[in-house]
Amino acid sequence: MKMRSATWTISLLLGCIQCICNEADLPTMDRGLHGNTRLGRAGSFLETVIHCSKSVGQQSIQETGDSMNQKSTKKSIHSASIRKSICFVTETRHAERPLQDASARYRCYHPAETLLSMGHRCSIYSAAKFFETPDYYHDVYVFHRPNTARANFLDVLSTLRRQRATLIADYDDLIFGDSDIAMNSSAVKNGTLDRDKAVQAFASNLAALQEFDKVSASTEPLAEHVRANHPDAQVEVQPNFLPASLLQSHEEMRTPYVRRPSVGIGYFAGTRSHDHDFPVVEAVLHKVLSENPNFNLLVVGPVHVPYSIATLPNVMVAPVVNFLRLPALMSTCATVIAPLEKTRFNVCKSRVKFLEAALAGCRLIASPIPDMAAVGPENLTLADNGDEWYEALSLVPDAKRHSKLVERNFTSLGSATNMEKFQMIAGLA
Repeated sequence: MKMRSATWTISLLLGCIQCICNEADLPTMDRGLHGNTRLGRAGSFLETVIHCSKSVGQQSIQETGDSMNQKSTKKSIHSASIRKSICFVTETRHAERPLQDASARYRCYHPAETLLSMGHRCSIYSAAKFFETPDYYHDVYVFHRPNTARANFLDVLSTLRRQRATLIADYDDLIFGDSDIAMNSSAVKNGTLDRDKAVQAFASNLAALQEFDKVSASTEPLAEHVRANHPDAQVEVQPNFLPASLLQSHEEMRTPYVRRPSVGIGYFAGTRSHDHDFPVVEAVLHKVLSENPNFNLLVVGPVHVPYSIATLPNVMVAPVVNFLRLPALMSTCATVIAPLEKTRFNVCKSRVKFLEAALAGCRLIASPIPDMAAVGPENLTLADNGDEWYEALSLVPDAKRHSKLVERNFTSLGSATNMEKFQMIAGLA
């Protein structure tokens, strides 16, 4: 089957992924922040040797359109006892290139790589593409953030049930519930949705949730919301993690161990949904940066930076960067902050910022949401009020202690790739 769009052939440590996407989406392979002429090594599906061709006859798990098809090219030393085909379908605004969606990377791409290493086969679709031309040839389907507003949603699920496929709904944010939850969501607070549309969206997401007997969630508080809204479902917590190839790539590039000034602080916001989170530390940051002119703050992303902060001479503001560049940019900071407003939505959030900070060798100061607290006080600093934020931000990390922290946290990333809960709910174990 001839494909019109360009193809990335991306080498994995234990497999190969073909991602059909537009040529313009290929990341620039110019000299990186560390002076490297490559983003990674053959072995990471996100930082890779990339082959681009104009028209490719695709032979993978199945023939399909603009989707991502994966197949293992090597036998894994961790062969699965039951080898199956798993299809991830992600509800994302990046319909043509779901890899650009951080949520899709953590809930679809990262698990897919790990499953490939176990000997399974995986495909990843955006929901827009999947429901346009459904693919009925897999054993397990994981619907990431499903909603009933998607055309053909109920018909497709009905067909898959008749074929006795295993169907799983997957969530990494609180995007379902009644009108009260909807109207107090970050989407409403930040103007992404007006109240009426938010209520409709949350109701549609809730209706979709209740179509599934099996559900996976990224955190325990989020799983509790699932259980409250769907008591009969089997619910398992599958935490977010970084795949082995990504860890190996950055370990070889020594990303966590890059020397950097001990007074560098970074705030990295992927979306403007954090506009209500920055004020949590605004006053404290202004005080710390004013009292310590040798300190530096780097703010990256579309978040609104208050005038009082942006005009300080030791503050630099930069636009959001490609996710491939994020670890290198973050590694210029000794400390990364993750403030969150106290809301039901944020309580359900995961430890992604800890994963990013650990990969880049940064100390993390974060609001004490449950999934962050579960990381352990020896691995990060939790700050629950202005005094705690001031104390943590004013502290210049001791070089020896920081070095041990970096080693400990980076090592912990490798032990966090366990997909036991997912295997259980998917019937793979």
